[in-house]
Amino acid sequence: MPSGRTMPTPPVSLRTCNLLLCFGIVYLRLGALSSVVALGANIICNKIPGLAPRQRAICQSRPDAIIVIGEGAQLGINECQYQFRYGRWNCSALGERTVFGQELRVGSREAAFTYAITAAGVAHAVTAACSQGNMSHCGCDREKQGYYNQEEGWKWGGCSADIKYGIEFSRRFVDAREIKKNARRLMNLHNNEAGRKVTQQSNEIECKCNKQYPL
Repeated sequence: MPSGRTMPTPPVSLRTCNLLLCFGIVYLRLGALSSVVALGANIICNKIPGLAPRQRAICQSRPDAIIVIGEGAQLGINECQYQFRYGRWNCSALGERTVFGQELRVGSREAAFTYAITAAGVAHAVTAACSQGNMSHCGCDREKQGYYNQEEGWKWGGCSADIKYGIEFSRRFVDAREIKKNARRLMNLHNNEAGRKVTQQSNEIECKCNKQYPL
């Protein structure tokens, strides 16, 4: 995502799921993961078009994550349309058929960018949801919590975004759709990883402590 501009998190689009499916996802997000909700998750995940078997399994086991994944995919589509808003190709055909948008069957530069920015969008959305407490099994980056630099006399505070978890979740879910073992699969996986790498680099924080001078 470009620095200095924050993209708002969009709601789940009715273009990617029917009305019943959207209500089901919202219910799963608000409700507890009881046996009734688990049964609902199976029904809902089976209705989402375009999911590979491993993606469907993740959806069923992590129903709280599927709405975040949809938001991340939509975030990637929105950013793609913004970046190419003045071009002949502006991603306008994306987001119409599946949770990841309409498939680009030709191995083109446009397809490469689409795969990269979608994987980046999912990683970004998952990381943000974890920091905000909107996903289970994740939270703040524990590696930095309570860190104290004795030499410089400062302690790390607040909730640091766990970008590693977002990257890994994006890798497990987004890459799971690459079933066929061919050259196109390798290209798609490479582009997915490129998008996640940019997301990780954009989230790196460099802290500098300035020396305090007496008045």
